[in-house]
Amino acid sequence: MVDIREYEEHGGRRPFQEWFERLNSEASLKITAALYRMGLGNFSNSKSIGAGAHECTINFGPGYRVYFGKDGEQIVVLLGGGTKQRQHNDIRLALERWEDYKQRKKEQRKGGMKMALTRDFRETVQARVKCDPAFRRGLLSEAIESLLSGEVALGKELLRDYVNATVGFPKLAAHTKIHVKTLHQMLGPNGNPTASHLFGIVAYLQHREGVRLEIRSARAVSRSRRRAFALRASRTASTAVSH
Repeated sequence: MVDIREYEEHGGRRPFQEWFERLNSEASLKITAALYRMGLGNFSNSKSIGAGAHECTINFGPGYRVYFGKDGEQIVVLLGGGTKQRQHNDIRLALERWEDYKQRKKEQRKGGMKMALTRDFRETVQARVKCDPAFRRGLLSEAIESLLSGEVALGKELLRDYVNATVGFPKLAAHTKIHVKTLHQMLGPNGNPTASHLFGIVAYLQHREGVRLEIRSARAVSRSRRRAFALRASRTASTAVSH
């Protein structure tokens, strides 16, 4: 597991958090999923920008980018985010913040003033869950879809943080009749939940959230998208003729 943390400036400002909170719910969900994958060791969409800093590309919307530094093999420090359009300026800022982080860490090792250098990214995610209903519902959907598509480790990570930020494990245990310790183990990094337990958890969380997720084959989704595209094309053609 890789610890995903946010760079904190000397005065307490967290540039990544500020950028993340300005994003709409859909974009913030895509970036959350990408960073949780990184926490599981998947850096496939990342490349070096020099000096130990990196850029992660999220293929969504305007081409989102997340900038981070690697402090050893187990800590990632989020330095900021942006889009392809602002790439050059964002890289410059990320490199400046990374140098500041390394310098302040070096000073602390020499006995300097102890001040926070980072904060856990999960805290930002859980804060967003509590204040943004669309993000909250989306996080639950993302967790379930990840489990169904075979990304079990990612699905468990997302589901665990969703539970922590909403119902909590004691209440989930009471409603599912699964011991709280067992729930923690099931959704932990080495957990292996049974299908019946997992469906019981998901059923309760969906009921509590007031959502109902449908499972459809990829072929059915493809047909649905083609029909929607054909309908839009037909409407466009009709409008053009009428004018």
